[in-house]
Amino acid sequence: MSVHLQRSTLVHSVTEQIRQMILSGDVQPGEYLPSRKELAARFGVGISTVHEAIQALTALGLVASHPGKGTWVREDALNRLIHPSEFESRMGELNAHLVYEARSVIEVALTELAAQRARPEDMERIWNALAAMEAAGQDTAAFVEADLDFHLAVASAGQSGLLEQLYYLSRKLLSKAITDLVKQPGVREESIRIQRVIAQAIEQHDPNQARQAAADHMAHIGRLLEAA
Repeated sequence: MSVHLQRSTLVHSVTEQIRQMILSGDVQPGEYLPSRKELAARFGVGISTVHEAIQALTALGLVASHPGKGTWVREDALNRLIHPSEFESRMGELNAHLVYEARSVIEVALTELAAQRARPEDMERIWNALAAMEAAGQDTAAFVEADLDFHLAVASAGQSGLLEQLYYLSRKLLSKAITDLVKQPGVREESIRIQRVIAQAIEQHDPNQARQAAADHMAHIGRLLEAA
């Protein structure tokens, strides 16, 4: 790999990780990002790489820098990402089954990519989310939040920014249906079982197994939606 390509890949990786911090709510609109020195240490890169990543995010309109103060997330940052309400206003009311169909294609593809590209920090986030799902018990809100964290971690591990945003959109459009589904008997236990298989396949860098496990998971959700 050439030095230029390697550097370009590093900048892209850091850009995506900071964007994910914004998307996941780790840093809220109006808040300052950690310092560039702190970000460099967190991601294991040089400050110049972080600087280029922030330049890219600035060009996208997600962040802005104040000399002497740092870099903050713009108030309208999330509106510059694909947003469910904006999508619905343009497309009209969407049938849950149509959204499920789109999510199935995106999620299976992202899970396969995750098995090819996941880094140790991605796996840590995936396993932490799965542990949070198990710890949620009968707390529906906590389970749904942990489940979202799991899928966003898998999506992030796929390192495909556009697909990740499309996944986030489809998931949000199905949020009410998902909340209703996890209240059904046995749904949480089965979700945890399948998603453990997904996590193991990603960790083993087995794209075929990961793809099949994701397809099984989506088929499970599809059956629940049909029965609802």
